[in-house]
Amino acid sequence: MKKRKPAERLVQLARHGVRSRSPAAFGFAVLCVAVATLLRLAVAPIAPGAVPFATYFPAILITTFVAGRTAGALATVLSGVAAWGLFIEPRLTFTIDRTEAVSVLLFLGAALIMMWVADQYRRVLRRLDEEETYRQVIVDELGHRMKNKLATIHAILRHELSAQQKIWGSVSGRLRALSAADDFLTDADGTGVDLRDLVGMELQPYGEKRVRVRGGALILHAKLSSVLALVVHELATNAAKYGALSTEGGRVDIAWREDKDVIAIDWVESGGPLVTPPGKRSFGSSLIERSLITLSGSADLQFPPSGVICRIRAPKAPPPEASEDAAAWG
Repeated sequence: MKKRKPAERLVQLARHGVRSRSPAAFGFAVLCVAVATLLRLAVAPIAPGAVPFATYFPAILITTFVAGRTAGALATVLSGVAAWGLFIEPRLTFTIDRTEAVSVLLFLGAALIMMWVADQYRRVLRRLDEEETYRQVIVDELGHRMKNKLATIHAILRHELSAQQKIWGSVSGRLRALSAADDFLTDADGTGVDLRDLVGMELQPYGEKRVRVRGGALILHAKLSSVLALVVHELATNAAKYGALSTEGGRVDIAWREDKDVIAIDWVESGGPLVTPPGKRSFGSSLIERSLITLSGSADLQFPPSGVICRIRAPKAPPPEASEDAAAWG
C-alpha cells in the first residue's frame, strides 16, 4: 500500500473525521485547544490587549467539524477555562468584572452558534456520503448483473446460432462491444482511455471499410471517456438501425482534433437511407445532446438528407467539480 504524505493524511482526516464521542474525538479536542492556547501565548507579548478568546474560535469550529458536537462542547469548555485563567486579568484567579463577564457570555454564545453550524454541515456531508456509497453499490451491482446477463445471452445465442456462423460472428461482435461500453461507464474513476480505442471498441463490429477514423492519439480523462462511450454507442446504434450502417453502401466518418483546450469530434454519416429530421426528439437524441452538459461540453445533432451529423465539443481537462473526489465521511 502506498504510504500517504502528511498533507494527504490531513485532507483524509478532514474528509472522514473521527468517530463522535470516541477517545480520538476527545483527544482531538484537547489537541486543538492546546494549539490555540500556544498561539494565544505567542500573540500575548506582541499584542497584550488582544481578545482573550481570539484563537479559540477556530479550535472549536475545527473540533466540531472533525470530531462532532460532543468533542466541540469539550473544546468550548476547555477554551473558556484556558482563556479565563490565562488571559483575563488578574490571571489564574478566575475572577472577572462585569465587562469581562459579558465577553465570556458572548464567547459562549458565539461558540454555540459555531458548534451548531459545524455539526449541521457534518451531518449533511455524512448523509451525502451515505447516499453516494449507496449509489456506488447499486452501480456496481447493476454492472455485475449486466455482465452476467450479457454472458448468459452470449451463451444462449452461441448455442442457437451454432449452425449460422456468419450471423453468430456479427452478433458476437456487437455483444462484445456492448460489454466493453458498459465497462467504460462503470469505470469512471480510472485513468482514462485513448479516444481511438474507445471508437474502435464501439465500431469494430461494423467493419473497417464502413468506418473511417481520423485523428491522433488522444487520452481522455475518465469521466469524459465514460460519457463519450455512451454517446458513441448511441450514435452507432442509431446508425445501425436507421442510418448509414443499416445499408451495405453506408459509411461513417469520425474525425477529431484538439483546439487549444477543447476537443472537437465530428461524426458524419453518408451513403445510407435518405434522412429526414425527426418530428420530436427521441430519448437517444436527448441523451446525446445533454450528456456533455455536466462536463461543460456540447453535442449538436444535425439531420441533413445525406446523413446524420453530430458535432461534439468538450474541454480537454475536467472541470473542477468533476475532478474532485467525493467527500467520504466514516
